[in-house]
Amino acid sequence: MEFNEIKEGKATLSVTDSVFYNPHMEFNRDISSLVVGAVSDFPLTVCDGMSASGIRGIRYAMENKNIEKITFVDGDANACKLIEKNIVMNNIRIDARVVNDDINHHLYRGGFKYNFVELDPFGSPVPFIRAALLNLRASKYGFLSVTATDTAVLCGAHPKACLINYGSKPMNGPICHETGIRILISNVVKTAAPLHLGAIPVFSLSKRHYMKVIFKVQKSAKLAYDAMLKLGFVSMCQRCGNIKTYDRPSIERSCELCSSTLDWAGDLWLGKLYDIELVDKMIGLNTVRGYTNKQKIDSLLKLIKSETEMPPFYYDLHAISDKHGIPSPKFEYVVNGLMANGFSVSRTNFNPTAIKTDAGLKDVLQAMGIKNTK
Repeated sequence: MEFNEIKEGKATLSVTDSVFYNPHMEFNRDISSLVVGAVSDFPLTVCDGMSASGIRGIRYAMENKNIEKITFVDGDANACKLIEKNIVMNNIRIDARVVNDDINHHLYRGGFKYNFVELDPFGSPVPFIRAALLNLRASKYGFLSVTATDTAVLCGAHPKACLINYGSKPMNGPICHETGIRILISNVVKTAAPLHLGAIPVFSLSKRHYMKVIFKVQKSAKLAYDAMLKLGFVSMCQRCGNIKTYDRPSIERSCELCSSTLDWAGDLWLGKLYDIELVDKMIGLNTVRGYTNKQKIDSLLKLIKSETEMPPFYYDLHAISDKHGIPSPKFEYVVNGLMANGFSVSRTNFNPTAIKTDAGLKDVLQAMGIKNTK
């Protein structure tokens, strides 16, 4: 078996062709490790599910002082041997163990209790969420970190699969990435509620081929109820681009601006996607870590901070321009026009050509120089 050595974050890793390692997920692991470090108020007992090479868990242990114990779980015996090799190679000094087992079976078993569970499967995390939540239920509160790589499903390319897997109708189009991540959150919230667990997202990210959400999970029937109240629906006019959210299942059939038929998605999460205090801590931690992606991370986190207080969903200025048959105006021109009329505006990490704002579509169209929606 041929081994290759790679460096990522603080870790030096031995990898082989027979055990999965994805270099394109380094940014994801950077962000995740920053979240782990920002959750610094109590020691973490971590389960790194479906560990593969062990890179994520090893980085968590090496880069964060609040990791007390970590268990690497993988169903592949070769992966487990490689993880053991990488633990020794990186001189991991905390309590670290490797378990060759199915992740659901491991989480359901007695004797293994965690307050931070990492789920990074190939495809959808849905089959593993309930087992993770049941395990976390033994703690007063903890964290669930999930990555979904079935973004085509969540973004509406396969609506039947989304309804089966996530229990929600998706919507393809300009706002599909935020819609998809809110559907993922909704599924976790609905799975947690019958267990009397409140699952609240503290950090969310949609990038490349994946969606990442980290939840704070707390045992409380009231928090579970409150989280369920934040589920709802979104509609979008396919003609003029008007967006509207609903906290009830009775969605209007036609657009209030141009009377065209509406498309819709849901149920989905309508609450906040980020904990602003956590984001501030992540920004601070990133300044002292020598990540290759340091500048990109800083830009992303500051952008996220600017959009945290904005309403759900965004207006894609290029998509609106296409709908109305005009050249897309300069971004600054639209932003300045809206701010001059007293509205708040920010860019969004979901789409580089979009804005988040508390203005309605009519006001956005006016700022773009479009006088009517007919």
